[in-house]
Amino acid sequence: MKMSVSIADIMADRNLSVTTSPFAPGKTIIKRASFPKGETPAHLEGYLITKGECKGKTGVVVGPRGNPIPNTAACVREKHLGGKKKSKKASE
Repeated sequence: MKMSVSIADIMADRNLSVTTSPFAPGKTIIKRASFPKGETPAHLEGYLITKGECKGKTGVVVGPRGNPIPNTAACVREKHLGGKKKSKKASE
């Protein structure tokens, strides 16, 4: 749906989130914010990344699904999951 709205008004609203999607290039997505800006939900506190946590990690490594991921992302995953792997579902 096309709408004529000031993007500044939307971005100023703390209850709205403005984003884009690789699946809809050139389109802007406006949706209700998952949680207020500047606040971190309790269930995500353990995943906060501190500045310089994996500084100097460059390159690409093989991720848990066999896909290439940035070495920095692998470092953060290792630190926050503590090397734990997700358990596979019983159906697999």
